[in-house]
Amino acid sequence: MERDVKKSISNGILTIEFSDHIQQILFKEMKTTVVLKLPGQNIGYAALHNRISSLWRLSKPFHLMDIENGYFLAKFHCSEDFNNVIISQVGGLVGKVAKLDFNTDSKTRGGFARMTVFVDLDRPLVSQVLVNEELQRVEYEALPTICFSYGKYGHTKEMCSSPTMTTNSEKVQENGELG
Repeated sequence: MERDVKKSISNGILTIEFSDHIQQILFKEMKTTVVLKLPGQNIGYAALHNRISSLWRLSKPFHLMDIENGYFLAKFHCSEDFNNVIISQVGGLVGKVAKLDFNTDSKTRGGFARMTVFVDLDRPLVSQVLVNEELQRVEYEALPTICFSYGKYGHTKEMCSSPTMTTNSEKVQENGELG
């Protein structure tokens, strides 16, 4: 362990350096951990743990740690649970997630996340989301004709008679680039 941690003083400042081995262990431990922040709410540890358990319906228990100032760490013991929670957060941008396709990680789906999402058809549909600055297209299986000029179903963008303004998301979609 002594070789893995190097302590010293540099320009009057105490320093500590961890070996690559220790860093790999830390990164591995954090691989299935998410940081939670509850804006504008103070909720007790037990209440939060119970609420998360009922919302996420995990296959295995998870560890919750209060790290102060309203932040918590949720450590999953099962990578499938972690993936499902993360995918549900992305799907929640589109609508209410009802079901996840558990073959998401398998090669049979080509690396796509499939889910059943309830959408309000009176509101504009989402055509794409930005996840960690990476553009992800949203496809709707049961709605083949969608006009993403204004996010409604029933006709395509090419057949749209409604005047629209070009938005930043359309520019991203047309150029295929961010910015």
